[in-house]
Amino acid sequence: MISQENLLKDGKLHLFLLGSGGPINNEKRVTSSIAVIAGGEFILFDVGPGTYRNADLMRLPVAKLSAIFITHFHSDHIGDLGEVNIMSWASGRSKPLEIYGPKGVKKVINGFIMAYEFDTEYRIAHHGEEIVPLEAGIPVSKTVIIQDPKERELCFDRNGVKIYAFEVNHSPVNPAYGYRIEYKDLIAVITGDTIKTENLVKQSNKADILFCEAISFDLLNNLVTLVEKSNPRTAKILTDIQTYHMNPVSAAKLAKEAQVKKLVFIHITPPLVTKNIENIYLKGVADVFDGEVILGEDRMKFSFETK
Repeated sequence: MISQENLLKDGKLHLFLLGSGGPINNEKRVTSSIAVIAGGEFILFDVGPGTYRNADLMRLPVAKLSAIFITHFHSDHIGDLGEVNIMSWASGRSKPLEIYGPKGVKKVINGFIMAYEFDTEYRIAHHGEEIVPLEAGIPVSKTVIIQDPKERELCFDRNGVKIYAFEVNHSPVNPAYGYRIEYKDLIAVITGDTIKTENLVKQSNKADILFCEAISFDLLNNLVTLVEKSNPRTAKILTDIQTYHMNPVSAAKLAKEAQVKKLVFIHITPPLVTKNIENIYLKGVADVFDGEVILGEDRMKFSFETK
């Protein structure tokens, strides 16, 4: 299959769900990542393990990747940073990859640079710098500072694509961001990991598409009941994570209050292995939000015509 470079030039807003699951491994969903292609820009939002594999399977133009935006530094959101950087470079990317994120992003990126130092040297020695130029292989960190926690901060403005960062509540993870993408008359919002807040409603206002994280408290509590005696450590973790995520009904309330058009569930946890479990996950959502609801799956594509 030929790389979809034509997507860079067709004037549409394209979004690809590369990772729709949470950190509990399953066959259907890998961890968090969304690709955006618009105005000649190819940008990733989070790069959980499995991101590069799905981008390559979809034949996205990885050599044209220009930036990555990180919501926060949990491993299921950054684990594929090194792989995405080195493989897009080996595929022909000719400029350093810009990586945006909250305070601490420089330290994280420097760690990946160090971890991949030998691999970078091996490839240059084998293929030559005219094929894999060193400068293009070293990512550049861009720290995003939000001046007012109740407002969004413009952190990218190129070729008609505007990206705003805003604070979310994923405490004790701090800072943690969501992102709002504006292209011509279209708006896409990625919540990152968070509970529902007034600011999140504000920043999601009238989005054409909202990628919203949600974990099912009901399903997790069923798992807690099953393992609390045999594995109290796992039971505690499954209980703790409910304090800093939304559940699907909370996400639906967010979508309703923000007047979004399309709600796509991401960071889906726990794994939804049967149709009945999917129904439990979605229980109550339609009672709250009457817009379009999509249960996110890996390698879904959403394309929007612009005016």
